Amino acid sequence: MGLDVKEKNLLKFLGKHILPPCVILPYVQKTYFVGKPLELVGFLYVCYLLYKIVFYPLYFKLKIATWGRVNIRSYGKYAVVTGGTSGIGEAFVHTFGRKGLNVIVVSRSQDKLDRVKKEFEEKYDGLKCEVLAYDFNQTDKKVLSAFQEDFKKLVEKVGGIGVLVNNVGMSNDDPQYLHLIDQGLIDSMLNVNNGGTMMMSRLCLPFMMKQRKGAVICVSSASCTHPTPLLSCYSATKGFGNQLTRSMFYEYKEFGIDCLSITPYYFVSNMFKRRRETRMAPFPERNKARAEAKAAMKAGKKE
Repeated sequence: MGLDVKEKNLLKFLGKHILPPCVILPYVQKTYFVGKPLELVGFLYVCYLLYKIVFYPLYFKLKIATWGRVNIRSYGKYAVVTGGTSGIGEAFVHTFGRKGLNVIVVSRSQDKLDRVKKEFEEKYDGLKCEVLAYDFNQTDKKVLSAFQEDFKKLVEKVGGIGVLVNNVGMSNDDPQYLHLIDQGLIDSMLNVNNGGTMMMSRLCLPFMMKQRKGAVICVSSASCTHPTPLLSCYSATKGFGNQLTRSMFYEYKEFGIDCLSITPYYFVSNMFKRRRETRMAPFPERNKARAEAKAAMKAGKKE
């Protein structure tokens, strides 16, 4: 039997915080610093600064580039993608296909779901693309309950979930003062951006806890990382998903579940009605949009 997550975390803590002083202090006692406590403190502080400023950033970059890459298939055989019929969501679907994962795509348009399913299964031999049509903006409790039951049955049928990508989202079409935005649109943003992320996380986490592994990726927005005038409501809803996912990272890591929030800037998509690529709004083509999905998966186990 291998070590469980808590035992691994304990060993990491001992190796990072306890072992170095135990190794260094006996050596220091036999050197220049014997009987010079203030100079010893200064020396250790300089070493700490060098570690934080020079060595740790280099180590982190090397870890992300090489050792830190996670085999996405180690989480499970299926990935769930919400809003996976366009933009970054569809890019995730095809990236998972190239990595050898089956997918479950949840979106509101059955026609688009059928197109994605056909393209996926034709392109990636031996892999399956399951689809569920659901509008995250609807508020009918019966429809909600029916979808949740259908989703649970599908997950049990395929044998569990490895990865969840909370990608579905919406925004106001044009930048606008908060008090001028239609209340119905505000309610829709809250339902889709917040309610959808919360519901899908709550649906998938029990399956991941049962298998003691899994990953949750939230496609948030850079607009939530700084003040964004005229997109106040949208940026606030994206801040919800970002904070939820970052908190889940610590809440569920003992169960072997990794949680990652990514905060991209604008890109060409149905949401922002852009039709031309610019440096500030890239990804007009599906193969370029995959770069954002790849960046998330290469980040590995960092929150």
